[in-house]
Amino acid sequence: MPPQTKPVDYLSDILDISKESAYRRLSGKMSFDIEELVTLSEELGFSLDELVALSDRNSKIVIDIKVEKDPKQGFMERMKRFKKSIDDRLSDEYSYSVAALNYLPSELCVHYNNLFKLSYYIWLYWKDQNLHRTKYSEVEISPELEKLRKSIESNVKQTKNNTLILDPNVFLGPLNLVLYFHSLNLITEDEKKVIKEELHSMLDSMEKEIRCEDLLDVRNFYYLSNLNIDVNSGYYSWNDNTASFFSFNFFNRIVINKPEIYEAHKEWFLSLKRHSILITGSDEMAQAKYFRKQREYVNRL
Repeated sequence: MPPQTKPVDYLSDILDISKESAYRRLSGKMSFDIEELVTLSEELGFSLDELVALSDRNSKIVIDIKVEKDPKQGFMERMKRFKKSIDDRLSDEYSYSVAALNYLPSELCVHYNNLFKLSYYIWLYWKDQNLHRTKYSEVEISPELEKLRKSIESNVKQTKNNTLILDPNVFLGPLNLVLYFHSLNLITEDEKKVIKEELHSMLDSMEKEIRCEDLLDVRNFYYLSNLNIDVNSGYYSWNDNTASFFSFNFFNRIVINKPEIYEAHKEWFLSLKRHSILITGSDEMAQAKYFRKQREYVNRL
């Protein structure tokens, strides 16, 4: 903290809050929220690990929700971390992952140019106030970002032993955002049509994979949850390492490398699977019903 600066004034300025709110936080009458802690950790140079007092110093929490000064670079850094998680899994042929999804996962979006661009556009829209009137057509994917996307796309296709538990309305979130941006005249009718075509292509690809008769060739095992899933989350294991993650949109993740969290998360997933139906290679009636519903959602575009 700068010398000769009062803590209350410093917090008020850095966090853009009133002096009264700053005092209440300093006195312990009010807690800091996670984004405030991230901002302070960046400004003061301390680690959030220190705040949670991890007993195992090999464990760590990586929080991917900090506000970068350059949102474009922030998206790039998240993509690089996402690529590393995929690369880690590819280093172990016995690696596996389990995820519960209420929103289109980043693993699928990297295969489609416009859906990937949409995720980038949404990121910039929420992160940069100066871009609130920027149209979808005005946002460009840099050559560096496109190269990274292609690399991730190639590597994702090589992963195996993936279990995906789908919320009944997994396509609704992105669809509502497209309609929202269209209502603001930020996405044109033609652009909406292209996004719609890619969503149908994604559904076709998922359905083809799910209907595979030889389970030895299957990379992804899909379940349909009978319960609504609140947030994308999951866990994965590779080379005796484990990690849990919670995701709030395409690439915005909290990753926790702590065995206790992993075990608790794993136990919760076992319970969720008991309330889910395996549709990969089975239950054609449930398959047909699910994809018919998702296509109805997409056709709203």
